Amino acid sequence: MRDKYLHTNCLAALANMSAHFTDLHPYVSQRMVSLLDILSKRYYKVLDKIREAQGQSNRQVENEDEAEAEAEADEQMQDLSVLEEVLRMVLEIINSCLTNGLHHNPNLIYTLLYNKDLFAHFRTHPTFQDIMQNIDMVLNYFATKVETAEKNLFPEQVLEIIQQGALQWPTDRLKKFPELKFKYVEEEQPEEFFIPYVWSLIYQSSHLYWNPNLVQLFTLNT
Repeated sequence: MRDKYLHTNCLAALANMSAHFTDLHPYVSQRMVSLLDILSKRYYKVLDKIREAQGQSNRQVENEDEAEAEAEADEQMQDLSVLEEVLRMVLEIINSCLTNGLHHNPNLIYTLLYNKDLFAHFRTHPTFQDIMQNIDMVLNYFATKVETAEKNLFPEQVLEIIQQGALQWPTDRLKKFPELKFKYVEEEQPEEFFIPYVWSLIYQSSHLYWNPNLVQLFTLNT
């Protein structure tokens, strides 16, 4: 999770399309919410480790152990920062889809309702509170629609209620955020990454023999 650029670049492609999502498939909706769930669990797991380490900080340790503990703490803080940023991006993608295409994505709303307990942690977190206001408004509105209907509904019936409720949803009810637009900016010397990377793929996958003692462009454990 420390590769911040890998995750943000992958999510940036989704973010750029999020305002134009229409008729998201149930599987796609589930994967999006599952990603949020996985990231959330990792985030709070790292946060618990940091709190536990801080609680033990008063204990006296040897210099070597102290240095090792500080290095581990730095890594955990880095992990926490990356996870927080990626979580924010996933929530922004969901919010953008709801703000711009709520009427066209009943499957996403269904999935959000089914997993509404997942969002409880985000409501009080200062990094996510502004985004959660919109998502909560959608969850509360459609949850009320479903709860006022008859009990023991089949999934198809719940989806129909969501579709009908979406027709009555005021288009200006949600707070507007700036449109998500990410642009790929190439490094000044991209060849420094791509040339060794491409040759490492050739070395590993070409099924040709390469003398490992002569390889200098990249390390063999990459």
